[in-house]
Amino acid sequence: MTLFQNTLRQATIAGVALLTTAVAFGTVVTPAPAQAETGVYYRATLAQPVEKRTEVIRGGTFICSGTVCVGTKARSRPELVCERLGRAFGTVSSFSFNGKELDAEALASCKVD
Repeated sequence: MTLFQNTLRQATIAGVALLTTAVAFGTVVTPAPAQAETGVYYRATLAQPVEKRTEVIRGGTFICSGTVCVGTKARSRPELVCERLGRAFGTVSSFSFNGKELDAEALASCKVD
């Protein structure tokens, strides 16, 4: 009877380990929503093209190349992020966050003289 109990115990442990592995692997490979997958929260168009470079602005990471910039979500309001982006890369001609366009009045603060 002892042999049966040890075999049953080992089989139970192996089954739990296999189940845990399957659940963990399934969590890793499950696709995320498109926006979360790309991480793009901000999109901006610059008035003048720039060399490709990356900057951290208000906690968000921005990659700009040519006249296009994309960035991850930052810790500040979009208006402040746009203003800092303008200081770092030059005049911003359009700026959107989470699919919404920044209004013309707020966009005026993103222009560098």
